[in-house]
Amino acid sequence: MSLELLKSIEAAEVKAVEMRAEAQKEARDILKSVEEACIADERSAALEHRALGQRILEDARATANRRSDAQAGKEAAERDAVAKAAQARLDQAAQVIFERIVRDGHR
Repeated sequence: MSLELLKSIEAAEVKAVEMRAEAQKEARDILKSVEEACIADERSAALEHRALGQRILEDARATANRRSDAQAGKEAAERDAVAKAAQARLDQAAQVIFERIVRDGHR
């Protein structure tokens, strides 16, 4: 009976070693898959952040362009107003110049 008991203990020990080896293999596999998932998540987050940064930059450029266009339009309107005012006084300026030439032309 003691021999059978020793054989069953040895069998249990062998089974325990096999179970431990299998558990270690499963743990390594789980760890590997978790690391791969973390790397994939990290890459995905980096891509999302890069895309978000790009969208923010594009929005800022669009805002700057709108402001620049608005300012350019305002300045163009001011230039047109100054040009129209000068155009309106052109006949008067020509008359004054003509009168000076005629008045002082005999010198």
